[in-house]
Amino acid sequence: MATAGDTIRKLVESAPFQVGVLVLIIVNAVILGAETFPDVKAAMGPELSMVDEVIIYAFVGEIILRIFAERGEYFKKGWNIFDFLIVVISLLAATSGLAALRAFRVLRVLRVITVIPRMRVVVSALLDSIPGIASVGVVLALIIYVFAVIAATLYGTEHPERFGNVFTAMYTLFQVMTLEGWPDIARQVAETHERSWVFFLTFVLIATFTMLNLFVAIVVRVVEEDSDPWLDDLVANQKALSDDIAELKRDIAEIARNLGERR
Repeated sequence: MATAGDTIRKLVESAPFQVGVLVLIIVNAVILGAETFPDVKAAMGPELSMVDEVIIYAFVGEIILRIFAERGEYFKKGWNIFDFLIVVISLLAATSGLAALRAFRVLRVLRVITVIPRMRVVVSALLDSIPGIASVGVVLALIIYVFAVIAATLYGTEHPERFGNVFTAMYTLFQVMTLEGWPDIARQVAETHERSWVFFLTFVLIATFTMLNLFVAIVVRVVEEDSDPWLDDLVANQKALSDDIAELKRDIAEIARNLGERR
């Protein structure tokens, strides 16, 4: 006989329930965005606030149902803890009169990550790739520092606003690395140093086309590694389902054969 916990567990794990939560998150995101328009807020402010409060209490009810269904197992899952903290912060922000704290209501939009499994894989991959990204970041910082010292030495006198000291030069080179307006910087330096193009071309090739692509490569590799277990589980579940269906067909055939023999 199914207990109340089993019934609630089936409810919160059902597809309609998950879709309902996702719809509430999307509606909530639209409301939070609409409130940033002064005209919309002036015309529909009370209505938007009322719907916003209804949604946050719906999220609180959802969390209570999940805790009741999973009991002590609920807080053993990292994504559940993330969900719980988001809802608690949102509830505090919704009931607070402080504008700065109320801005944290937008964190509720992040709950879409916990609702969609594939998004959880992406976020998990990003977190798993932090050590590799940090290593590449240290190397990139060293490269920028070395080139900044060179640039400050070569171009600091004529262009103090760009390369007056090592920190100013690092900031300028970071801008060059992002390819944001770097031709203007290179052209400005070239007015006093004709061969400065060699410096900028070398830096862009090393810092942008090499190091930044390493960041992408690390994230892609980790995403592939984290996706493999998810795909393995999916294949295993499909195989188990196929086996169950095949066994059910055999049972039906056996029953039909027995009925035929009795006749």
